[in-house]
Amino acid sequence: MIKQRFLSLFRVIGILLMLEAFFMLLSLAIAIAYGTNDILPLGISTGITLIVGLSLRVFIRKPKQGQIDRKLGYMIVAMIWLFMSLFGALPYFIGGYTQSYFDAFFESMSGFSTTSATIMTNIEALPNGILFWRSLTNWIGGVGIVVIVISFVPFFGGGGMSLFAAEVTGPNKDKLSPHIRTTAKIIVGIYVGLTLLAALLLWAGGMEGFDAVCHAFSTLSSGGFSTKNDSISLYSPLIQYILILFMIPSGINFPIMYYAIKGRFRRIVVNEEFKVYIYAILVASSIIFLLSYDTSIGLEASLRHSLFQTVSLITSSGFISYDYALWGSSESLILLLLMFSGAMSGSTTGGLKIIRIIILFKNARQIIKRSFHRRAVIPLKFEKQIVDPQVVHNVLIVFLLFTITFVVALLVLVGLGMGFVEAAGASVSCLSNMGTGFGEIGAFGDYSNVSYPAKAIFVSLMYLGRLELVTVLVLFMPSFWKKRF
Repeated sequence: MIKQRFLSLFRVIGILLMLEAFFMLLSLAIAIAYGTNDILPLGISTGITLIVGLSLRVFIRKPKQGQIDRKLGYMIVAMIWLFMSLFGALPYFIGGYTQSYFDAFFESMSGFSTTSATIMTNIEALPNGILFWRSLTNWIGGVGIVVIVISFVPFFGGGGMSLFAAEVTGPNKDKLSPHIRTTAKIIVGIYVGLTLLAALLLWAGGMEGFDAVCHAFSTLSSGGFSTKNDSISLYSPLIQYILILFMIPSGINFPIMYYAIKGRFRRIVVNEEFKVYIYAILVASSIIFLLSYDTSIGLEASLRHSLFQTVSLITSSGFISYDYALWGSSESLILLLLMFSGAMSGSTTGGLKIIRIIILFKNARQIIKRSFHRRAVIPLKFEKQIVDPQVVHNVLIVFLLFTITFVVALLVLVGLGMGFVEAAGASVSCLSNMGTGFGEIGAFGDYSNVSYPAKAIFVSLMYLGRLELVTVLVLFMPSFWKKRF
């Protein structure tokens, strides 16, 4: 049984590496079109990735049991993010754009996990093909590798739902169609459409065509990779408003966007998580504006930067329009809470997700009520529906795992000599797939001077955060490897 599972695992990885080679080929085409010096490293990387992918498909025999169950789904999803990042690092390393392969792996994992943490000290010196590849890894990772493959590759059979459930974690796994492949196609269609619209508006707003496409990739994926050293800060207010306009959808789950397209607005209005998401943006940005209002830059700029950074951090985009280190400790605390919470479940963003925060608060309120109504049966409701106790239990477990992972990472980083503020900011940033932090790793900082042990911790946090912990940690349970799941 175990042998059959590993045969299936590596055959699926083969398909995914072939798909990754195709995306590398697009980056190679950009390099050729602009005549930059990254043609050779992208060409070699494409060839290596394609050969390995083809070899895994051709030379590994098809297992007798082709069905992908939930157990195999967890294995595949956990492994493909590692393999995609390992091979995605090749262009950086072969081209000599990083000091070591591990640095290249750090950049690649940051891209695919949509974290935007970077070890690149001079982004504007990178050639166009590499810049395109960085932004493209954001875009691929944002919608989900498995979701893209299910949309176009008809080889999963009945196992598509197992993979979808393993990658799209969280309490909310709404299907837009009875068929998982149709659901995946709808998600990708919405994603592609919004990306094209964002690129068009950014270009019309004054951004160069190449930069507009790269920033559209990074915006809808909530990835945050920019083609500029100073992120978004030097762009016009119009560009910043356009990015706000498209960062907000990156924090909304795809069913809500689908209902908006279909004109089913009642389904949106009654969605409790959506309402909390919008309220959180309005309240947090208003408080930050009142606390940080700067007469030297004026009313409009102060309001814009407050709104931009609020939206950027709650959606885990990590774009920077203003050095928020200049703000006070109260504003920093609000930003830190936004980094923890994240946006809606089922979106491209990181963090705990708002639906979990809602359930946690409702569960706390329920416990308080029961303390003085001991005989009362008080069910926990979400959108007028009773929440299964198992769902509440799972939410509590994820919250506990998230908190423990953050605390352990923080303690280890402090033990490695990193300052407490920097360690705390970077830990929650990487675990929430944010990228930006506080101190030297805040706003316009990078991770180039971080020690390799600390980088290894950050890579692990990015990986765990993108798959929301459970998909990875379940592999370390002895019971997982027993014959029966």
